[in-house]
Amino acid sequence: MKAFVNIYTLAGLLLIGLFLVSCKTAELTLEDTQTALPSNFEAEIISEEQSSVALIQWQYFFEDENLKELIQVALENNQDHLKTLERIRIARANFRIAKGGLLPEVNALAGASVRRFGEYTMDGVGNADSNLSPTVPEDKLIPDPYRDFIIGAQFNWEIDVWSKLRNRKKAAFARFMASEEMVNAIKTWLVGEVSQQYYELVALDEEIRILEANIQLQEFAVNLSKDLKESGKENQLAVDQFEALMLNSKAQLVDRKRELRTAELQMAQLLGVYDFQHNRNAMDEVFGIPDLVDIGLPAELLAYRPDIRMAERELLASKAEVQAARAAFFPSIKLGGMAGFNAFDFSRLFFSPASTVYQLGAGLVAPVFNRNQIRMDFEAAKAGQKIAYLDYEQTIFKSYLEVLNLVNEFSAFDEQLQLKTYEVEVQKRSVENSNIMFRVGYAGYLEVLNAQVNALQAEIELIELKKQQLQANVRLYRALGGGWN
Repeated sequence: MKAFVNIYTLAGLLLIGLFLVSCKTAELTLEDTQTALPSNFEAEIISEEQSSVALIQWQYFFEDENLKELIQVALENNQDHLKTLERIRIARANFRIAKGGLLPEVNALAGASVRRFGEYTMDGVGNADSNLSPTVPEDKLIPDPYRDFIIGAQFNWEIDVWSKLRNRKKAAFARFMASEEMVNAIKTWLVGEVSQQYYELVALDEEIRILEANIQLQEFAVNLSKDLKESGKENQLAVDQFEALMLNSKAQLVDRKRELRTAELQMAQLLGVYDFQHNRNAMDEVFGIPDLVDIGLPAELLAYRPDIRMAERELLASKAEVQAARAAFFPSIKLGGMAGFNAFDFSRLFFSPASTVYQLGAGLVAPVFNRNQIRMDFEAAKAGQKIAYLDYEQTIFKSYLEVLNLVNEFSAFDEQLQLKTYEVEVQKRSVENSNIMFRVGYAGYLEVLNAQVNALQAEIELIELKKQQLQANVRLYRALGGGWN
C-alpha cells in the first residue's frame, strides 16, 4: 500500500514539473518602434485651400467623362479586382471560424444500432446470465440481438485561459481588415492603369494626326520638287530625298497605328470586356497643364495609402500569432460532456426517466514530447512578425520616395513643356519659311528636309511630354493613397 502511495506522489510531482516547464517560454523580443518620416516632402504646397489628393476620390479627381466611364467599367468587370473581392469573403470566413473557436462546440447526437453477441463471448454469456437473474424486471431484459437507441447532445469547450484563441481571433480579424485594404489598393492600381492607358491612347491619336498632317506637307514638297525639276531648277536627288522622307513618315504612321491597336487591346484587358470600342477626347481637351496639387504631409501616407495600412494590419496579425504560439506552451483546459436518452427499446427512449443519461468531464493537457515542435512554431511566428515589420517599414520608405520622385518629375515637366512648346512654334515657322524660300530658289532642298524632320520630331516629343505629365499626375494620385480615406 505504501508503494502505491509513493507512485501516486511521484506522478503528482511529475505533473507539477511538467506544468512549470510548460509555463516557461521565451519572451517576445520584437519591440514596438515607430518608423520616423521626414516632416515634409521638400516641396512647396501650391495652395493651402486645396484638398490633398489623398482625400479626393477618382470620380472627382478625373474630369474626363470618357475616362470616368472606362474606370467604372473596369471596376465592374476587371478579373483582378473581382478576385480580390472574393479574397475578402475568404478572410471574413476565416475570421468567423476563429471567432467561433471561443464558443463551446455543441453537436446533436442521434443513433441506432443492432448487434448480436456470440454465445461463447463475455458479452453473450453476461447478457444471458443477466436475463436469468430474478432481480431483473421483464421490461429490462436484454434483447437478443441487442438494439441500442440514443439521442441527445454533446459539447466540447476549450477554456481560453491563456488567450490563445482570442489572439487567433485578433489575427484573423487583422487579416480580414487587411483584405479590405487590399481591395482599395487594387482599385487604386486599376484606376491608375486605366487612366495611364487612356492617356497612351490619346497621345497615339494625336501622334497619328500629326503624322498624317506632315505627310500631306511632304507630299506637297515631293510634287513641288518634281515641278522644279521639270523646270530645270532642281535635280532628281532632291525629288528622291523628299520622297524618301515621305515614305519614312508613312512607315511611322503604320507603326503608330499598330501601337494604337495594341494599346486598345491592353485597355480591353484592363476593362475585362471583349467590347473595347469607346470614345476618347483629343489631347488639347485632355491636357490642361495640371498644377502640383496639395500633397499633404509624409505622415499622412500612414493613414491614406492602402498598401501601408494593409502592411500595418499584417503586422498586427503577426503579433497576435506570436502570442497565440506562445500560449501553446501552457496547458490546455478542456471541458466535455453529453446529455440525452439511451435505451435498447425505442418506445422507452423518451417517456421513461430511467433512459436519461449524461456525462461531464474536464481535462488538463500539457505538452510533453511535442514541446520542441511548439517551440519551432513559436520561433517561426516570431520570424514572421519580424518579416511583417520589415515589410511595413519598407512600404513606408518606398511610398515616401515615390511621392518625392513624382514631385521632382512635376518640376522638370513644367520647364520641359514650356521649352518644347516654344521649339515647336519655331520649327513650324521654319518649315513655312523654308518652303517659301525653296519655291523661289533662296533655299536648298536639304534645308527644307531638315526643317520638316525637326518640326515633326519636335511635335512628337511635345505630345510625349504631355502624355508623361498626365501619367505622372495619375501616379501621384495613386502614390498618395487614391482617395480611400
